[in-house]
Amino acid sequence: MSKDSLNSKISNDFLIYLLNNPDERIAAIVRCLELNTEYVAETEAVGLIVSRELRLISGLAVEGAASSLLVLARASWVLRVEPDEPVHTMR
Repeated sequence: MSKDSLNSKISNDFLIYLLNNPDERIAAIVRCLELNTEYVAETEAVGLIVSRELRLISGLAVEGAASSLLVLARASWVLRVEPDEPVHTMR
């Protein structure tokens, strides 16, 4: 899968960061077709740690090397990869 193909799953800025920092430890959200134990196993097989399953968005919160995240992004069941950023509530 080319960089252009990954652009459909990863924002351009985040993709450039991942490509330029392959050894950087990254926390990310991987949005999936569905939550599936096989997807969790595949995620762990590429060297990422699954910290949470996000049922509301059918996603996985993962952490690991940027290069591993790029490998996982090529899986057909991965819809989107985003940085895992803090969520704040409105007051």
